[in-house]
Amino acid sequence: MTTSAVDFLTSRTRTLSLALSVVVMATGGGAATLSGVTSNAGDVVPGMVQRTEIRIAPEVGGRLLNVAVHSGQRIRKGDLLATLDSPELAAALGQAKAAAASAKADRDHVYVGVRMEEVAIAEQSVKTAEANLLLAQQQNTRAAALAAKGSGSRQLVDDTTAQLGKAQADLDLKRAQLAAASAGPTKEELALADAKVAAAQAAVDEAQIALDKTMLKAPVDATVLIQVAELGEALSPGKPVLTIEPDGERWIAFTLREDALGDMAVGKTVTLRANDGRSIGARISELRPLGEFATWRAARAVGDHDLNTFWVRLDPLAGDQDLEPGMTIWLPVVVDGGSR
Repeated sequence: MTTSAVDFLTSRTRTLSLALSVVVMATGGGAATLSGVTSNAGDVVPGMVQRTEIRIAPEVGGRLLNVAVHSGQRIRKGDLLATLDSPELAAALGQAKAAAASAKADRDHVYVGVRMEEVAIAEQSVKTAEANLLLAQQQNTRAAALAAKGSGSRQLVDDTTAQLGKAQADLDLKRAQLAAASAGPTKEELALADAKVAAAQAAVDEAQIALDKTMLKAPVDATVLIQVAELGEALSPGKPVLTIEPDGERWIAFTLREDALGDMAVGKTVTLRANDGRSIGARISELRPLGEFATWRAARAVGDHDLNTFWVRLDPLAGDQDLEPGMTIWLPVVVDGGSR
């Protein structure tokens, strides 16, 4: 290759500039297209003001019943934005409440214990069993006496002895029943009743939380951007209803070739320039490579090499928030050790 050809390639390489068009997804959802200018594009690189968008979507399914806000409206954290209609969740809550009421009634019954009327019946049963035992004892005594005189059979003695044992067992059972009725519920029975009530109340709380999710509320102070869903539309979980822009969430994005980064680093403060000439203070909050697709490919000149392209996010300082999405902002750069 001749010397003039090499000079031509070198000159051509030096005049190459990288212009990238990159789709950047803003934190929370917003997307925009940025044009980045690198080395030989001048002493400043253009960037674009972006905004963070939050998509308001339900966590449960339902039909969109009402939208309480409109585009451009200022909202505060906790404000009601939209309401869904979900008969299934409402029915589940009603069922859970009914089960909780039943569990509480059962617990109250256990705590009250046996009614006085039932205790009185148990006492009367004990008296009856005592009378039966006394009669069985008398019959057994007479049968034994007759048998000893030879006037009665041994079979009669056996029968009355069996009746006596049965009467004694019945009396023991009735006395145990009376003691249980008089003592009331055990600690274990009370604990079990309380546990059933707690489980039923937890089911009510869970159903109530699910139903509350049909009311979409603002997570932060923000401005309403657009309404995505229409009234009456059936929505599945995660399908957006609205988009909002949080307060103070505007930032500026640039794409820079690595030879234009200079001493930029996350946390460093830089001065930008707006189209109207005013200066804007901003702090670098993110600096990352865009990837292989954005690599600037060097020509085949001697000593040349590929250069990566970086995506840079800058957050305006407190006093420089008067920016609108889509505005062009300019960033001074230094390329190859010299100011361009």
